[in-house]
Amino acid sequence: EIRGGSDPVVEKNRMAKNFIGILCADGGKGKLLDNVLSDSVTAGLNVMSKAAPEVYGCRINGSQKATGVLLLGSDNCTISDVEMQGMQLGAVCSEGALCKLIRARIFHMSGAGVTVRGSGTRINLQ
Repeated sequence: EIRGGSDPVVEKNRMAKNFIGILCADGGKGKLLDNVLSDSVTAGLNVMSKAAPEVYGCRINGSQKATGVLLLGSDNCTISDVEMQGMQLGAVCSEGALCKLIRARIFHMSGAGVTVRGSGTRINLQ
């Protein structure tokens, strides 16, 4: 959990069978590098409440009912070179989230690969 303006580096970890793999909230920043998030109940990565982490090279997979990356009111979050597979939804951007999604590999979802909804929500796909 990354909160309250903290700015850690979280690198090369394996996290499995958690409610949420990694939560970034309340203005948290940080760098999430080359982590593996498997079989989360709701989301592999949840970024909310003006959090703005840099996410690079992570793999998110597993749960058929979960979302890979859930962005709710995030602030200029950059996600690049991420792989998401075998989940319900890939990347969901909502509630005014601001996000850049670069070179994502999203496949074998039972629903949409990328979902954008809500007023003020912006995602830049590259």
